[in-house]
Amino acid sequence: MNRRMILCLLLVLCSLSASATETKLFGVAKDYAGKKLSLLAYTDKIINGTKTIAETEVDSAGNFTLSANINEVTEAFIPMEVYNGFIFMQPGKNYEIILPAYRERNLPMKLDPYFEPSDYLLQAKEFQKGELNYQMMEFEEAFDFYTMKHMTYGAPIDSVQASISDLRRIFIDLDDDFQFQFKEYRYLLLLSLAPKIKQDSLIRQFNKVGADVHNPAFWDLFNSIFDDFVRRKRDEIEISALFDKIIETENVKMFFALLSNQYGLTDSNLKELVGIKILYDLSNSDFYDRTKLVSMMRKLGGGILSDSNRELLANVIVKSSINLSGSPAPDLEGIDTQEKPHKLSEYKGKYVYINFCNSRIDQTHKDLTVLSRFKDQYKDRLEIVNVFLFDDINHIKSLESNFRNKMVFLNANEPDLVKKAFGLKNIPSFMLIDKESNFLLSRGAAPSDELRMLMEQILKK
Repeated sequence: MNRRMILCLLLVLCSLSASATETKLFGVAKDYAGKKLSLLAYTDKIINGTKTIAETEVDSAGNFTLSANINEVTEAFIPMEVYNGFIFMQPGKNYEIILPAYRERNLPMKLDPYFEPSDYLLQAKEFQKGELNYQMMEFEEAFDFYTMKHMTYGAPIDSVQASISDLRRIFIDLDDDFQFQFKEYRYLLLLSLAPKIKQDSLIRQFNKVGADVHNPAFWDLFNSIFDDFVRRKRDEIEISALFDKIIETENVKMFFALLSNQYGLTDSNLKELVGIKILYDLSNSDFYDRTKLVSMMRKLGGGILSDSNRELLANVIVKSSINLSGSPAPDLEGIDTQEKPHKLSEYKGKYVYINFCNSRIDQTHKDLTVLSRFKDQYKDRLEIVNVFLFDDINHIKSLESNFRNKMVFLNANEPDLVKKAFGLKNIPSFMLIDKESNFLLSRGAAPSDELRMLMEQILKK
């Protein structure tokens, strides 16, 4: 890279940095004294990637200030156990906000892999008529009214278009770039309720509006249209056969050609995001082999132009590869009942069966009895590690006292991170790790006679 190119790059970076303006959220929340608050923004809504834009610790009196440097309207949120308090932030503005009373997740919430905190708009003294958040709240309430109307009483195309015309007229003054795009995505989402609107036609209209990944309304429309896209196309025999051929041959060129020719996706950014979304959803289904899908994702990277989309694809590949057979298992950490720390890597050189469980689940008690027999049968050839999530050490000690063999009982240090790192869908969950600390089995590994027969074959090798 020559000096002129370096100088140009530095000037661009400096201009980007200079355009970012400090924006503050502050207030008093005594319930949160001593707790850390993070201000996050979504980077995508395919795998719900986030970035931290500010952090702070609430002082003993409950005072907090979150300072973020932003250069455009940003929807940010503060995770608070059972809530996500969100706000639309404008560069350079300060907001005095009110946090709800602190409420911790209960055990069912912690164990539920599909639990989502409730979203609500943070309250602030600055929210008055004409302020961005106030305007967005009014528009969303009107949009929700028309949506419920058509979901309840039907959505003939003329009626839906009349509703869209009403919204355009009522909210004509919401006209900055962010609001204009937000409204256009919402109008298409409303239009999607009309049964006579064909999905292919809707995709073409979406393509004309384009992809603004920084606008939250984009992701709502995007996921509404493309969630489980291939599954919904299974009744279109020709299209279904094309997808089968594309995945079987891992043909990226044919994949992108199908998206362009069949669905009119000529906006390269939107087409790339759709391609990533489709493959990610398929990796969580049973239609195709997950190893093949991950392999195709890697090939997909060569056809992606956007740097941010390449980064997103890399994160999708990582998430899709979690607990994939042959991939390395994370080195989880836990504390035994004698308060001694342990890591999964301690058992390298042995096959390791991991039971992710909780002492207050009835199934855990039954599973431990079966696993105790496994341990007696396989002795030193198989290490059985029972990892308790969101549990009480005294409950774990009580359970351990019922078993005299050498099963390992660990209380996970950071249960939420363990769930994420191992891609746990349910508690209890079971996984088999090979001697090199790679995943061997992550599906169908529940303690059973079928697993016992499989273990015999594995251990004979």
